[in-house]
Amino acid sequence: MSDSTQPNANAVHQDTLPGLGAGRKESLHPAPEMPFGPSLLALAKAPGLGQKGLSDLVGCLGRDIGLLLEDDHIRTLATLQTAKIANAHRVAENLAQGRKDLIEKGRQEIERLAERTITLLSPEEIPPRLRALPDGPRWLFVQGNPEVLDDPPYIAVVGTRQPSQLGMKATEAVVRTMAAYPITLVSGLANGIDAAAHQVAVRDGVTNVAFLGHGINVVFPAETGGIRQRIVESGGAVVSEYLPDDHYKRHFFVARNRLQAGLSNIVVAAEGTASGGTAHTVRFAARYQRPTVGLQFDGAGNLAELVATQDTGEVVKIFDPAGRRHLDQRFRALCTDVGKPTNGLALVQHLLDREMKLRDIPRTDLEQLTARLRRLIEETS
Repeated sequence: MSDSTQPNANAVHQDTLPGLGAGRKESLHPAPEMPFGPSLLALAKAPGLGQKGLSDLVGCLGRDIGLLLEDDHIRTLATLQTAKIANAHRVAENLAQGRKDLIEKGRQEIERLAERTITLLSPEEIPPRLRALPDGPRWLFVQGNPEVLDDPPYIAVVGTRQPSQLGMKATEAVVRTMAAYPITLVSGLANGIDAAAHQVAVRDGVTNVAFLGHGINVVFPAETGGIRQRIVESGGAVVSEYLPDDHYKRHFFVARNRLQAGLSNIVVAAEGTASGGTAHTVRFAARYQRPTVGLQFDGAGNLAELVATQDTGEVVKIFDPAGRRHLDQRFRALCTDVGKPTNGLALVQHLLDREMKLRDIPRTDLEQLTARLRRLIEETS
């Protein structure tokens, strides 16, 4: 979403996450009976609390927010006041009066989410790369496989919602280069570059992580519903830090961009302008010291120029064979750095397996392929 506003960590929350590096004191009380997930969803429905209040409470209590749903009005009020919740007395009264109903609603909602393979990660369960951010998420809703959020390396491919034909081809070139290696694609499931990156990744066997700028129950834009389902079915994850039914807002998308940058080892800015929405991701990447690659080609816009001004940025001519090889070398080196095996012909093998399933391949065709491989081995020896 185009928006020239500078990325603002304070728009998400202002303090470092407690329990995630900011010294939340150990509770003097026993652990609450209510687990984190149903507690969060119960408190989300409490009148007078709101999104900010809920975030502040998680900041104060971490996974122990269920303490607020126990029958201890004095302690509840004291906790609300410690967390500097506005109208703490009124919120405490609302909790006291509606406690049983809230608890039942929280439990029912967490069960409905689980039926759709949606997991709610508590502060301590948030993946390390995101937990280490100064403005990281308080919690995460994950549809699909949450384990992919802690299995680097990650490369974000992001760009405009209104790409050119060359921009779409450039995006495909980047993802196909990734597909040879055990790399997970990160993007935002928006129309344009994001959707194209996810589609090519699913096609070529690349695992996907898609960050949403709205609640996990919302499908937006509607055109991405199919690719979202394929991401989940192929072992990837769709992720949101917003409450399940939260509708999309402009500042939600800006904040979402910080998670794309924060999780990634490299951010590839495929196409866009220095004043567009993708520029936020580039700036977040610079803030978090994530290497950024801007793609250069005819009509690419000036986003690559913004990337070039960043200390960790570089520009690659994606349709130049030398530029494509350079990108391949970076991706291979990234896998090596995190201890993942590399095979530059893994995509070729994937395509061969697919062709074998779709075609009636005679033995002679395989013999020709074998002969060609032998010649290539001799040429490289």
